[in-house]
Parts: sequence; structure tokens; C-alpha cells
Amino acid sequence: MKPGLKIYFAGAIRGGRDHVHVYNEMINFLRGFGEVLIKHEGDQALTEKGDDGPDDRFIHDRDMAWMNKDRNK
Repeated sequence: MKPGLKIYFAGAIRGGRDHVHVYNEMINFLRGFGEVLIKHEGDQALTEKGDDGPDDRFIHDRDMAWMNKDRNK
């Protein structure tokens, strides 16, 4: 694993959860290359209702904060 490599993983939540098992496989594979910052798409508890946040703005801001968390140190 490359030290410091940050990986942003994105997959459908509101668009359908039919491939959640594939997301999990991809996330596990990517962990061999670095830190997967966004991995909740692989959470089987999430539904296509978008219960990962109240609205698109919240999801965007949360994901941006995850990606930038180490930049501000």
C-alpha cells in the first residue's frame, strides 16, 4: 500500500442498491492500494431512499469534508 494514498469511492445509493455486493468487493480490493475515504456505499443497511443524508447538499458537503480532512492539518 502506498502511504498517504487516499481513494474516493462512489457508487449508487439513491439510484439503486442492486450492486452493493460488488461495491463491497471493490472497496476491499481498493484497500490494498490506500485508504478508501468514502466506503459507506458498501453498507448493506443503506437503502435507495438515500438514508445516508437528508439531502444532496448534505451528502456533497460531508463527502468533501471527508476528502479534505487531512489537507487542513
